[in-house]
Amino acid sequence: MSHNYGAVWDTSGVPSGALQFRFVITAGYDGKYIWAQHVLLTDWKSGVIYDSGVQFTDIAQEGCSPCDDETWK
Repeated sequence: MSHNYGAVWDTSGVPSGALQFRFVITAGYDGKYIWAQHVLLTDWKSGVIYDSGVQFTDIAQEGCSPCDDETWK
């Protein structure tokens, strides 16, 4: 999947069956996985908006450790 814009994501291959999403959140130099609370059932449809049950509260800093001054630009 690739991020298109806003809450819209694209994929070139259409998966079949139920879907569960895992997001990688990076903050500073570390990352953590967050699993979506809601699974899309096998009858999901393209073009429909689904709620993942996830609210992101982390932000990412710049990832260049040798030159990072720990401020968000």
